[in-house]
Amino acid sequence: MLTLVSLLAGAGCAGEQEASSPQVTAKACREILGDAGFRWLRGGVDEGGDLTMSSNYDLEDARLSFRSQLRGWTPERKSTPYYSAPRFCTASDGFGEFSLEFGPSVLPLDAPISEGIDDGLIETPVNSDVRLLRTLGDVGESYYVFVGCKVPGTPAQQKNDVPLEGQMRDGVHGNSSARVHFTHLLYSAKVMAKAIGCENKPAIPAEPPASVK
Repeated sequence: MLTLVSLLAGAGCAGEQEASSPQVTAKACREILGDAGFRWLRGGVDEGGDLTMSSNYDLEDARLSFRSQLRGWTPERKSTPYYSAPRFCTASDGFGEFSLEFGPSVLPLDAPISEGIDDGLIETPVNSDVRLLRTLGDVGESYYVFVGCKVPGTPAQQKNDVPLEGQMRDGVHGNSSARVHFTHLLYSAKVMAKAIGCENKPAIPAEPPASVK
C-alpha cells in the first residue's frame, strides 16, 4: 500500500537553503506564521533554550514559484508532474525540528485524499475550498492543508486538480494538540493564498472544525 509520503513525493521538496542572517530567517517565519504563530513557535522551546531558524523563500518568491509551476498546466496532462514545495520556515531547538512548506499538490481536492493510501491518516473536510489531513506515525505527526487556489491564466479545473498544499512537521511542540497545529497552519494557508492571488478567493477559516481536538 502506498504511504502518503511516497504519494506526496511528486510534490517535491525544498531546494538548497541559502545562507541568511538570523534576522532575515526570523522575519520569514514570522511572515508566514503571523505574530501569534511566531510566539507559539518560540514558546515550544524550554526556558533558557533557543531556536535556530532557516528559510529559503519569502512570500514574493512563493507567488512566483507557484504561478510559474502551473503555467501551461492543462487537465489533459497524463503524467504526474514534479512540483517543488518551498520551505518557508525551519526551526530547530537542538532536539527536534519544526518545518513549514507550501507548493502545488499532486492530490486533487475534490476526491477523498486518504482513500486507498494509508490507514494512519485522519482526513477532515472543511468546506468546498479546504481539506485538512493528519498523518500518525512513530516519529511524530504531520499536518496538511489543501486549498483550492485558482491561478490566473489556468483552466478552471486547475483549482481542484492542483490545489495549494501546505505541510507542517513539528518535533518541537510535543504537547500541542492537532487543533493548535491546524489553527496556525490555516493562518499560514490564508497568508499564502493572498500572496499567490488566488482568483477564487478561497474561504479559509481561522480555526479547524470543532471535531478536531
